[in-house]
Amino acid sequence: MPLLPPAEYVRINLADEFQRWQPAGAVNVRKLAQTLIDLYEIRADDVIIGHSMGGWVAINIKELSGATVIQLASWTNQKKILFPTDNLTILKLMLNTGLTQSRMLTRFFRKAYPFQESRALYDQLLEGSTTMARLYVWQQLQTLFAKVAPLTVQPDLRIHARRDSIVSPPDEPFVDVPGDHFCLVFHAEAVAEPIRTLLANRSGMGTA
Repeated sequence: MPLLPPAEYVRINLADEFQRWQPAGAVNVRKLAQTLIDLYEIRADDVIIGHSMGGWVAINIKELSGATVIQLASWTNQKKILFPTDNLTILKLMLNTGLTQSRMLTRFFRKAYPFQESRALYDQLLEGSTTMARLYVWQQLQTLFAKVAPLTVQPDLRIHARRDSIVSPPDEPFVDVPGDHFCLVFHAEAVAEPIRTLLANRSGMGTA
């Protein structure tokens, strides 16, 4: 954020938002997007920047509001998520039996992770996932994998590292940056530069 132009930035933490929302019944990304639009009064002249699952939420916000969207290491096609299964029945069974947050599975994912540059951060995030509330993990899985109506919009900017081992690169044109899924942390300037260009062009068109 310090590398971007001055603006009124609002950080959205999905753990907090789900706690505030407390949805009854099934969740999907489109329902979450509408909840955030209502809560934050998101309009077409806003800019949403989202990383990974946040980018998936962001493009669904654009679908409903027309806001400008910048996706970092994210997707518009759920098949781009590199995960062993997208079957929610299987995923819920794994979660309910404790396998999803087990030390065994955590060790497997840690051992399989290929990038030394971001390994410490990846390990930290994996460790944090083992202590998350099971309900929140289930809400995340539904956000990722529950089917929704096809998108009719595309992001205004896609930024992705080809070596990303968590989300495959888009089929559509994108800005290729160094690093891996966590390029925004370890190659922040390379990620910020195209965002600054987009925002400058947008400002030049008379949009605040």
